Amino acid sequence: MEPFQKEHDKVKGIEVLFFDNAEIEKSKGNNNSFASFGPLSVLYFRDYNRFVLHLNDWRYPLMRRLPVSSEKSQGNSRVYEFPALNGYSYRLRINSSENSALSNFDNILSNFSNFSMKGSDLLPRKLEASPDDKLFRHQKEKESAPGERILGVLKQGIDKVMHATESFKPSSKKLVSRKKKYDLKDIKNKDFRKEAKSSFKKDFFSNGQKLSKEFYEKRRSNPNLSQNKEFKDLLKTTESSAPAIWLWKVELEESILNNKDLINQGGYKLSDDQIEKKGIMQSLKQGIHDIKESVTGMLHHGQEARGRDMKPSTMEAEQKTHLESEHYSG
Repeated sequence: MEPFQKEHDKVKGIEVLFFDNAEIEKSKGNNNSFASFGPLSVLYFRDYNRFVLHLNDWRYPLMRRLPVSSEKSQGNSRVYEFPALNGYSYRLRINSSENSALSNFDNILSNFSNFSMKGSDLLPRKLEASPDDKLFRHQKEKESAPGERILGVLKQGIDKVMHATESFKPSSKKLVSRKKKYDLKDIKNKDFRKEAKSSFKKDFFSNGQKLSKEFYEKRRSNPNLSQNKEFKDLLKTTESSAPAIWLWKVELEESILNNKDLINQGGYKLSDDQIEKKGIMQSLKQGIHDIKESVTGMLHHGQEARGRDMKPSTMEAEQKTHLESEHYSG
């Protein structure tokens, strides 16, 4: 992993917490289908207002409607259980001697998931929507049959060859080469080892070592690992006090969308008691937010399809109307 690598198709997350020793397994009943272990990073992505758990190739975005439970084990070990798609669940075990770090982790779970702890007074929070990150799945267009795709590729190749050979016409019967003939005796041997130059810039490796050193120093000195913090203070963690990790944007967004699918698949909705306590107006706002999330993808896809045939003035008028409708819907 290169935590300091910055590219246009990556997104930055601040490592709010770090645990050096963690294990994760995916299970369904007695069936274990995945297991991994290593360091666990609790990242906050300001661009999406999301906390994401990151262990090797495993990424789990926290969402307020997903239930997370915890139980204390012997020693300095704690076990957490997270729901997964298709009836599976993730079981995360963290081994840490830093009680403050575990306490801050529970604080994050309490505010960004439906967190409960077995054997304590901490009960699941009332369900509510997570902050809107403007992510939704596009409707997939109907895919053509394999035979049609192959014929299409062949046709494109033939068209390119025909286009390239149209201008091939003989200009003269007698063609004379203008290339100069060289005598082998006149060719001098070159010392390629002497003329070879390095493609790396000066100080390339020293700069990389410096960035790595700064990264690990920030990780060790992160105050969130040794001090109990309020949740608002954890949200304010910046790159000056904690390291930054860059993840591929497409992979991070796919993991967020998968957990949104999990919310719909698991039916994590407000109960009648929670609706009564929440109040009529708040429940209406919650319902509007849920409906908006579910139909935004379809509306956006339809606008893209119509936009290819619309004039700019018509598109601007429709976008203005759509923005006004969003404003009045709350």
